[in-house]
Amino acid sequence: MTTEQLEELILATFRDVLRNPELGTDDDFFSVGGDSLLAVEVSYTISEKLGQEVDPLIVYVNPTASSCAKAITELNAST
Repeated sequence: MTTEQLEELILATFRDVLRNPELGTDDDFFSVGGDSLLAVEVSYTISEKLGQEVDPLIVYVNPTASSCAKAITELNAST
């Protein structure tokens, strides 16, 4: 999966969890209504879709779909 495809998957997850179809790739998850419990839900959903565990800390540290996708891609490249 490319970084761009992963970004779209994460953005779709952000939109679903926050019930906001207007979110863009550079919108901060926490600034647009996300909280720690929703971040856990996001990481769980992403993990399910990718078939690999995504730590909620990735969402906390990288709160945009764009930055989150880059972080996951870099993490996968280093393993």
